[in-house]
Amino acid sequence: MSIKANFRFVCFTAMLSAVVAVTGCSFIPKEEEVLMPPLVKPTKPTYELHEVKSGEMTKQIVGSAVFESTEVKYQEFRDVVGRIVAVNVKAGDTVKKGDVLIQLETEGLELNLKEKERDVEKAKLALDQAKLSRESQTMRLCMMELEIAEMKLADARKQLTQKTMVAEMDGLVTAVDAIKPDDLVQLNKPYVTIADPNKLRLSYTASNPSLVADVQVGMHVDVGLKAEKLTGKVVQTPSSSPKTENKQLAEKYSKSLYIQLDKLPQEPVMGLQVDITIVTEHKENVVKIPKAGLEQYLGRTFVKVLEGESVKEVDVEKGLETSNEVEIIRGLKEGQKVILQ
Repeated sequence: MSIKANFRFVCFTAMLSAVVAVTGCSFIPKEEEVLMPPLVKPTKPTYELHEVKSGEMTKQIVGSAVFESTEVKYQEFRDVVGRIVAVNVKAGDTVKKGDVLIQLETEGLELNLKEKERDVEKAKLALDQAKLSRESQTMRLCMMELEIAEMKLADARKQLTQKTMVAEMDGLVTAVDAIKPDDLVQLNKPYVTIADPNKLRLSYTASNPSLVADVQVGMHVDVGLKAEKLTGKVVQTPSSSPKTENKQLAEKYSKSLYIQLDKLPQEPVMGLQVDITIVTEHKENVVKIPKAGLEQYLGRTFVKVLEGESVKEVDVEKGLETSNEVEIIRGLKEGQKVILQ
């Protein structure tokens, strides 16, 4: 660069610096001033409150029960198996004792029975001839042959009889297993259920055994059937039910109540539903709160109480419980305000 050009550059730089110094300009942007957020007044929390009061509490079972027979036969094959030839009944049929319900294949048992009947007749004829001869030893042998023949005949009849399921009582067929000809039956499985329609009681089955755990034999029952108001008492609970090897029946007993009415309605019908109410416990003058006010955590049972503008946790001891309310035995008093969840 020439001396003259260098001189011009130095003069330009000096002039520019003077302008910057006078005007206060800067090539770096000036930092904006930070504004403080506006002050917001905190909102006051709102709670759903319940004022603690005392009153009466009733724990009860309300539901529907069904008329069913007290005399029921569960018909099964106990000693033989085989293939089904015919199913002669269906649910709703009326049967008499001795009616054939299910017939299995006999597999030549009829012929065997006839042969045994023939052998008995032969043994009788031989004994009659021996009596004419008056030979004591021959008579003794013939009598033994007759006894053997009669025993074999009885066994043949039993084998044939076991292949036929017959009604053990008069009654109404309430259930028939889903079976058909050519199916192979199982031992000790109920295939036909017969009930006496003239001997009735009410059956109530809960969805869970715990729902009927407090019911005891002898408890009063109110029954509503249209315009009729009936009464009865509990005669069987899960804890008093008879032992049974039938798994289905045992499962039913585990969550069922049976009720005997003081008198039957004018036209009782098996399967008819009625409304029932059973009071299991009743208390008066108890401190109680809605269940929504009770909290449990890590073994604690407590409620939240509003005192002025502050919330306080109070440990409590609960007593009687219903579907909506709970008795507080210790920890609360009337007038306190409990926060509901």
